[in-house]
Amino acid sequence: MPPPVPRGPRWHPLVRAGLYLIAYFVIHVAVGVAFGAAIYLLSDRFARGFGRSTELLLLAVVCEAPLLLGVTWLFVHYLDRRTLASVGARWPAGGRVQALRQLATMPLGVGVLIGAWILLVLLLPSSLGMIHSGGLSEVFSAGGPPWWRPLPPVLLLAVLLVLFLLQGGVEEWIVRGYIYRALKERWQPFWAALASSVLFSLLHVLNPSVSGIALFNIILAGLILAALVERSGSLWGATVAHGVWNFATACLLSLPVSGVRIFRLLDVSITGDERLTGGSFGPEGSLLLTLLGLGLTAALWRRLPAARSRKEIAASAPEDVPGSAPL
Repeated sequence: MPPPVPRGPRWHPLVRAGLYLIAYFVIHVAVGVAFGAAIYLLSDRFARGFGRSTELLLLAVVCEAPLLLGVTWLFVHYLDRRTLASVGARWPAGGRVQALRQLATMPLGVGVLIGAWILLVLLLPSSLGMIHSGGLSEVFSAGGPPWWRPLPPVLLLAVLLVLFLLQGGVEEWIVRGYIYRALKERWQPFWAALASSVLFSLLHVLNPSVSGIALFNIILAGLILAALVERSGSLWGATVAHGVWNFATACLLSLPVSGVRIFRLLDVSITGDERLTGGSFGPEGSLLLTLLGLGLTAALWRRLPAARSRKEIAASAPEDVPGSAPL
């Protein structure tokens, strides 16, 4: 007796991707309303502090994760008829050893990219771009925001690193996880990556000080992150790179990230032509980063094995085998 034919996904991938986005926006609004109600019920002092801070917005995104995980499981199980491992909830190719290696290589790569951008800004004439540093930021020197004291400000930086990693994981789960995986059913990986990266960019269209350059750079970032997923079959490396970029830019380099300021280590500002420096949107709005991003995108996608096109990456560890628990 021949084995039963595996059941295919329900509906067109664009329909599933659209429904998934609607489900995400419902979660996003529900969590936002819940946080707003909680802040309203808390004391005025807290509402004037943490309740109005950028850190609260970051925490709200992280709190969407459990609901998003549940919704994704429902979609994957009943519509896609796959496991969560199929959307990248698995160790990268090479297993746990490679995952540990990426904990070092991804931050190192992000550091090199930020360093290259800083170098390009420093090479500009002062009228076109200049970075100004005033030492430690006032809020760091004061011991952190009022709502954080008396805890040490270094601890807040550590908490923000964790939150940025989780926030990056949420965005990767949505865009490079479910959406990208669904689009790959009908399109070649690069075109699926491009479409999901355009969506990723549009999710930032309402950010403060956004520009056309910034939106294009976010598309490039999406292509770079999708290449990391395509090379490893896992969201792990892309999540680490995404979270570390946001944290390093916002809290260590101490410039805006995607137009948003947050608690930071240094007092840093940048002047000059905003098309070159990114201005109040941060490095992601910089044409200098565009040059670096184009090169990195081309290098990552050109080196992808052609035979991998539209194929699944083989199981990288025992937990990736169908029927076993995904990461």
